[in-house]
Amino acid sequence: MKIKYILIATATAALVLSSCSDFLSEASQDEVRPKNASDYKELIAGEIYEKMNESSTVNSWLDIMTDDCEELAKKASTLAPDKRTAGFGYYTWQQEPERQREGVLNSDASWGTYYHQILVCNMILNDIDKLDGTDSEKAGVKAEAYMIKAFAYYMLVNLYGEPYDPQTAAKAAGVPINDLVGAENKKFQRESVQTVYDLILEYGENALKLFKISDSGESVFRWNEAAADVFLSRVCLYMQRWDKAAEYANEALAIKGDVWDLNRKATDDASAGDYMDRLFTSRNPEILFSYGYSTEIFSAEGAGSCYPPSKALLAMYEDGDLRGGRNGMYIRYLGSFFSGKKYAPFKSFMTSYTSRYGNAIRTVEAYLNRAEAYSHIDGKAQDAIKDLETIRRNRFTAAKYKPLEATTQESVVQAVRDERRRELCFERQRWFDLRRWGRPSITHTYTPDLKKPNETETYVLQENDPAYTLPVPKEVLEMEPDLTDIKRPERNPQNQ
Repeated sequence: MKIKYILIATATAALVLSSCSDFLSEASQDEVRPKNASDYKELIAGEIYEKMNESSTVNSWLDIMTDDCEELAKKASTLAPDKRTAGFGYYTWQQEPERQREGVLNSDASWGTYYHQILVCNMILNDIDKLDGTDSEKAGVKAEAYMIKAFAYYMLVNLYGEPYDPQTAAKAAGVPINDLVGAENKKFQRESVQTVYDLILEYGENALKLFKISDSGESVFRWNEAAADVFLSRVCLYMQRWDKAAEYANEALAIKGDVWDLNRKATDDASAGDYMDRLFTSRNPEILFSYGYSTEIFSAEGAGSCYPPSKALLAMYEDGDLRGGRNGMYIRYLGSFFSGKKYAPFKSFMTSYTSRYGNAIRTVEAYLNRAEAYSHIDGKAQDAIKDLETIRRNRFTAAKYKPLEATTQESVVQAVRDERRRELCFERQRWFDLRRWGRPSITHTYTPDLKKPNETETYVLQENDPAYTLPVPKEVLEMEPDLTDIKRPERNPQNQ
């Protein structure tokens, strides 16, 4: 019989109406009260990690808002359906992106998902010291709970908060902070971007201290010390705290610094078997933490009309770069009729039936984060290039590999950004990077009628556009009408 912990036996809405002790006092025959730290560790696995693997709706539209995607308009069929419709509002940066072109509401599940994770972790952190277990066991549970909260707030503030700018962060609109563990009649308001980022760093530091005294193990399916260091280096990049970003990256790489040689991978793939030729697999030594659902819905392999990798992204991969091209390991040309004869993301596949991993925090990001930090620190430009070369030597065929020739600080900064785009494509970081790199203008085209392929609409996201921040989901605003929202402009096609 499957164990169900009464703490999370009901929906999130119900969680805020009763205290944790009330929940724990009522258990049916197939429910058990958490008694020790290991029970909460299992709860985290089931209620947070596994649920992230089950959902395809959380952040599935992040990449189609960027310059890494464009439209592919082909006649739909049963075998190759039109995947564009549900993502239209995000792809064209509409005032209400949840709405499909025909007006149907596609509810944004991200807000509710992340705040549910925060609430569960609040309750765990509030109760863990009252339960049985060693100090080391409890430290491991606490560390994971803090990292889950840190990552949840990172996603929330980068989706629904204004972009971080050191000059304006103290006044810029962030997201609400929920520190409740039970019922309380409280109106939630947005905190500043600075407040949210400071809290992310606080939670991350708490986690690092606890990981060092815990027996949390080395599973890549749970938050761990190395992954936490990489994540915090990323956060410090967003905050332009270059020295701290490099410091966290150093800590991560001291734990593990493997880079997978894609030349070796290509040789091994021949004997790996079905579905094992992707980047995110158990064979990848770069993976520090694997999480979430992996299918790219809007650029799906089996879709006819969709939002596949853009020509601009494809052009980023030079001859000999094993990541791109027709047989690329990150982006690959799929030539069958069923696949729509297009390029598609090829890093991962459905974790539910292939044993492949979903999203991941990798060692390579630590090199990229450190390189970016070094590119902004006087006297460190060539150290930045060395980090990039550590990656590139393992990404090109030996015959085609050429060292980078960036010499000025400006060229080094651009080299880092270009390599980050190539390496982290379709890992749901491009949109956040664009938000912090000046919020450039992006142009997307859309074909309203597949029977008239020559009649297209052009949509433009302007430089520094307010639509670089998403609106609060409509279902949330209906429940919290006093919550202030971002003012996004109406967006019509420019060629009408």
